[in-house]
Amino acid sequence: MSKKYQSMLVLLVLYIVAIFVGIITFLNLEGLSLIWRLLISDVAATLVIWIFSLIIKNASAYDPYWSVIPPIILILVFFHLGLSSSFPIYLMIAGLSIWSLRLTYNWAKNWEGFHEQDWRYTIMYQKSPKLFFLSNLFGIQLFPTLIVFVQLIGAIYFMSMDPTLTLFTWIGFAVMVISAMIQFVADGQMRSFKEKTKGQKLCIEEGLWKYSRHPNYFGEVMVWWGLYIIYFGSVMRLDLLILAPIAMTSLFLFISIPWMEKKIIKTRPEYSEYQKRVSMLIPFFRKEEDTHKISENA
Repeated sequence: MSKKYQSMLVLLVLYIVAIFVGIITFLNLEGLSLIWRLLISDVAATLVIWIFSLIIKNASAYDPYWSVIPPIILILVFFHLGLSSSFPIYLMIAGLSIWSLRLTYNWAKNWEGFHEQDWRYTIMYQKSPKLFFLSNLFGIQLFPTLIVFVQLIGAIYFMSMDPTLTLFTWIGFAVMVISAMIQFVADGQMRSFKEKTKGQKLCIEEGLWKYSRHPNYFGEVMVWWGLYIIYFGSVMRLDLLILAPIAMTSLFLFISIPWMEKKIIKTRPEYSEYQKRVSMLIPFFRKEEDTHKISENA
């Protein structure tokens, strides 16, 4: 068995333990509301991953959590509420599960094992090694756990109100599935491009990447807007939960993308010309025809 698959097996056991801890925590919080029980359980499971990441000195042990846990939370809610047959709920969980499988598959495809760590985590460690256990906990793990959990609140309310099938349910489901497919196609195009240009450090300007600098991130953001559309269709009013997909969009627009692009420009100044030609997130018409290759943007 290769080191990659050995690492994956260890990670699988870790996540089973984390999920078990989360479920046990949930079952022992009967005096609290459903949302608080789920949130505390989610945090408890995250802490298991955090402790393990400290032991192995690799914060990337958390990376699959983003995509693995959300469907599990909704399935837990499904059984807790004693739901039996509800096509709108099945549709919503199916849409989120398609996204989850796609994202987890992409992570597994690219992950090489515990010997590597996300470059952003390494930068955080280098800036403050003595406090990295805290930046790891709050910045790398708890913050994403909380922002994803906020996305799920609307879905949890949706499941608890015995929803009927509406046009919004279908639209939200379609947005989620199409968005997951955009991610799948974008990831495949990136892998294929890297194979063709191995060692050349060129920028991909073909397929979806010709019209968006981050089509995979666009798909990610739209998945959560699709989930919100399903919730909106059940209440037919704007409320504070609109802040959930807005927060997710802001995370990519103001943190993830700028951080990545700042790193690229430091070593490849010509990337700034690429930024002028291609939309940051939403696929859109190019401002001018590409005339030269530049450095890789992922």
